[in-house]
Amino acid sequence: MTVVRIENLTKKYANRRGVDRLSFEVEAGQVLGLLGPNGSGKTTAMKAMTGLLKADSGSIELLGMDPAEELPAILERTGCMIETPGLYPYLTAEQNLALTGRFYRGFDAKTVGPLLERVGLLPYRNEKVRRFSVGMKQRLALAAALLPEPELLVLDEPTNGMDIEGTAMFRELLLAERERGCAAVLSSHLAHEMEQLCTHVAVLKEGVMVDSAPVAQVLERWGSIERYYLDVTHSDGREIV
Repeated sequence: MTVVRIENLTKKYANRRGVDRLSFEVEAGQVLGLLGPNGSGKTTAMKAMTGLLKADSGSIELLGMDPAEELPAILERTGCMIETPGLYPYLTAEQNLALTGRFYRGFDAKTVGPLLERVGLLPYRNEKVRRFSVGMKQRLALAAALLPEPELLVLDEPTNGMDIEGTAMFRELLLAERERGCAAVLSSHLAHEMEQLCTHVAVLKEGVMVDSAPVAQVLERWGSIERYYLDVTHSDGREIV
């Protein structure tokens, strides 16, 4: 099943940054990593996917639906982490998830505890979020993204601020979501992270996708995603050896 279909997506800001004719597809159980430097268009693409901004042109289809017409139905089945986590600082971790869960039909408050345990925050369930570190807030935002048992995850720099244990936890969690058929689109500027998390990778530079490939093929040919990235973005077209 094709979960994400993006065709010729274009969104330009006044400073001419954004994305230009971006196209890609993601099937159920696949994880596409958008790799590129700051300002390459990764977050812009994700905001367009989740209805946070309107594209200038192109088409977006998520879970067989058009976000312009059926965004609420899409978000019922999608978990998102876009830029700064949208958390309530004066509520506890448990209260944050319980409040967010009310936006999903069929939400069961009994799932909050197990979710907090999955992201390593169960001991802090009654602590107010304003006391959390950046990494702990990322963990809580990830738990919130998992509330609807999503069929699609859209994750913008999901391991930002996480320590080694947090990053390992996220990797195991994402692999478990893949195994149950969840698709994901995530962004990062860390090539080694992509190798462990993604089935496919797309390289963005100045808003344009310069190349995309299955991670297995990339590792077979280049040995690492870092070397692949440097090769496909090299200005004179010479392969890095």
